[in-house]
Amino acid sequence: MRQMRIFQFLTIIINGLIVISNPAFANGETPMDAVVIMDSSGSMKKTDPRELRKPAAKLFITLLESEDSLSVVSFSDNAYPVTFLTQLNTEINTNKALKATERISSRGVYTNIYAAIKKGLELLRDSHNNQHDPILILMSDGKMDVGNNDKSAELQQKIFTELLPEIKKHHIKIYSIAFTTDSDQTLLQEIADATDGRYALAASDDALHKVFAKLFEQSKEPNMLPLTENQFVADKSIREITIIANKKDDKSQIFLETPAGERINSTTQNKNIKWFISQSFDMITLIKPEEGTWKILFSDNDNKAYIVADIKLRSQFKYNPEQNGDAMIETWLIKDDKTINNDELLRTLELKLEIENPEGKVEEITLSEQADTGIFTAHFTPTKSGIYAATVMAKSKTFQRQQFFSFRAKVIETSPVKPEPEALPQPEQKPVPEPEIITTPVDEPEDSFVNDLMLFIIINIAIIFIGVNIYFAMQLMKNKKPKPEEAPKE
Repeated sequence: MRQMRIFQFLTIIINGLIVISNPAFANGETPMDAVVIMDSSGSMKKTDPRELRKPAAKLFITLLESEDSLSVVSFSDNAYPVTFLTQLNTEINTNKALKATERISSRGVYTNIYAAIKKGLELLRDSHNNQHDPILILMSDGKMDVGNNDKSAELQQKIFTELLPEIKKHHIKIYSIAFTTDSDQTLLQEIADATDGRYALAASDDALHKVFAKLFEQSKEPNMLPLTENQFVADKSIREITIIANKKDDKSQIFLETPAGERINSTTQNKNIKWFISQSFDMITLIKPEEGTWKILFSDNDNKAYIVADIKLRSQFKYNPEQNGDAMIETWLIKDDKTINNDELLRTLELKLEIENPEGKVEEITLSEQADTGIFTAHFTPTKSGIYAATVMAKSKTFQRQQFFSFRAKVIETSPVKPEPEALPQPEQKPVPEPEIITTPVDEPEDSFVNDLMLFIIINIAIIFIGVNIYFAMQLMKNKKPKPEEAPKE
């Protein structure tokens, strides 16, 4: 019985699907300790001539919350902390982190990725809050290089034998960014995969801010507003919106149109509007925005709208290996840390789940409410190994929410059993008459062993019989002999 249970367990493991990460909550509530490690080697003058990595890093820093902590590290031949791990709970600390990105140069000679990861590990290990999620953000445009090929190869090997085991011990995830196709993409991706992090390629410098925005979504899983033709709907529960508006070119000027039809831009004087301008994007923060439909004007596509609101969308990913690789996604709305389960909002709300597989194919899955609990569920079975990106959208006429999260799955694919080829029909053959065989009867040979045994027994019986008869005959003859006469007495 025990062996049968073990066999059944192993069968589930082999035929099932293994999700590498634990069940994930897409809520963004857990504070984060982040170390941003920026390449300052001389090659960055060529790969990032406009130094767009600096505003891209500022975008990420600005999106973090007051409970989060951040450190900025510069690396080339070695790694040097520009700022140590500091909580962004004051405007002074946030500005200090933003200014640290400006101190990143492009004057280094080498690209010591080993030293960069080691320094990030030391900063998190020494100052990390155990209640926070620790991450390293590693940006590089090159390959592991310290000026000596043998030494470079040795240090690269030590990344996997020395650093990554320690990284995983402290549950640190590495998010790696390759600046160009000339960088060691394989190394950067292997480092990210080994720590359950994420890897991204910024094919050009003007794509860096998009990579950082995606990284923010993957690591913090914030609430967002879905954009349709660069329009979004603000409701009364939203306290703050941060918009990332992409520019078509360096000369583009972004405008916003309010629900009342007023057009505003970076020159608008309003204490509830903060406007950051860069060459490739504008970042706009609206505090207590007007309710209704807003429009982003004169921008490119793929814009983002992150929110801070009283009504939040929450999602959770669950996986049970005993359910034949079936994954379950749950999503719900909360207000004042309580699930909304009996509200007019739910009756008018449309929920949708989209999952993109590792090959980029998108599948739409229906979400169903669990018996008036306010929790909506969907089931999904991954079929390929890799990273799946999920998008949950909740929409009504006056309320909209969106949330991204991703998970890594590994499907153990078994080779399909090849069917045996069908036998080809044989051509019909005419029966051939068997030739008549004339046989001469032959006596079957007797078993020699049995015959010898029988002969042996018969001979022995005969000998015994003869011996017995001789014995009795001699006794009889002895008894018949006359007795000798006695001598006369004197």
